[in-house]
Amino acid sequence: MSRRIAAFAFIACFAVLGAGAGPASAGDAYLTTILTGAAERPGPGDPDGIGRAVITVRDDSNQLCLSLQFWNVALPTTGLHIHLAPPTAAGPVVVPFANPTNYQTYQCVTVANEDLLDNIAANPGQYYVNVHTQPGFAGGAIRGQLRNV
Repeated sequence: MSRRIAAFAFIACFAVLGAGAGPASAGDAYLTTILTGAAERPGPGDPDGIGRAVITVRDDSNQLCLSLQFWNVALPTTGLHIHLAPPTAAGPVVVPFANPTNYQTYQCVTVANEDLLDNIAANPGQYYVNVHTQPGFAGGAIRGQLRNV
């Protein structure tokens, strides 16, 4: 896929994100990350894998919405999660998502633990997005630490 087509697809994906998100509340948080194989811990991750994610924490509805695109990672995916850990370590899954069947996905999940959502919003650097694949990268193909937009 050419870079121009990939960039257009990425922009189109996030245009849909903005159109379906509804009105923002004062407590909503907007987070982002770039995922790479090099960021995988303990590694190795997919050496040429890359992705981009935008996350919205919707305070009023206790929802966490993820818009993700990734490239150069073999399908099928066997896991898509938010984990708790600093950039130097692997950590436990705290928010699971359905496995994407292609190279982009938009999903919202309701998180019953309001304290967890508040902590993700307030301390995004403590969390990361991880895409797992099998065979090859069952421990994680690409990873990206969250940060505020």
